[in-house]
Amino acid sequence: MILPVSRRRLLARIGAGTAAAGLWRAAPALAQGDTYKGSGIAIHGEPKYKPGFAHFDYVNPAAPKGGTFYYGVSGTFDSLQPFILKGTSVGAIIEFTFDTLLRVSDDEPFSAYACVAKSIETPKDRAWVAFEINERARFHDGSPITADDVVFSFEILTSEKGRPFYAQYYKDVVKAERTGPLAARFTFKSAGNKELPLILGQLPVLSKAYWSGREFDKVTLDRPLGNGPFRIGQVSPGRFITFDRVKD
Repeated sequence: MILPVSRRRLLARIGAGTAAAGLWRAAPALAQGDTYKGSGIAIHGEPKYKPGFAHFDYVNPAAPKGGTFYYGVSGTFDSLQPFILKGTSVGAIIEFTFDTLLRVSDDEPFSAYACVAKSIETPKDRAWVAFEINERARFHDGSPITADDVVFSFEILTSEKGRPFYAQYYKDVVKAERTGPLAARFTFKSAGNKELPLILGQLPVLSKAYWSGREFDKVTLDRPLGNGPFRIGQVSPGRFITFDRVKD
């Protein structure tokens, strides 16, 4: 069991939409024959927000920062590893401490924009999708996020070690490959699924180097290395967990 986080993903991860929109300098949308490449993509038609937009309309960039937000959840937890079935973890760990390739907007049917990736590329028939990782993307220890981390994340999450949800969610992906130091591509079983490129954009990015010396499918209270707007602070198993905002 994973303890849930709701309240519209806890106020859109406490305004993290500003970071998603403004942290990276978005690439302009380009039509190259039958291939689309840009910093945002919609399941149908054009995305609402244009390249270089400052923030989502529902985010107040002038909102004061600081203070403490308390959120109550029924249940308990004995693990800080949220990507496996073993143990009882905290769902908010994924939401708060791990960024994804793209960030989904909350005021459109289904559109996603640059986050860890700075661009997304897909053909008209959406038979594959490719992501270019932003060279400024970092894990909390300062190490750069690379295509190796993206491919590793996909492979470990969809393996028997990860939660079965991921294998089911990405079951139509037949190949994940590194096409450059900051470029990864995913090939699908068949063309025509307009949703699948956006679903790949929801992939949380894990550090290959961090997990190379650890057992992925083991219950642990070690704090996992993340890359999101918050990092794990104080922990008292079964009682409380705190998340500290990452200043940069």
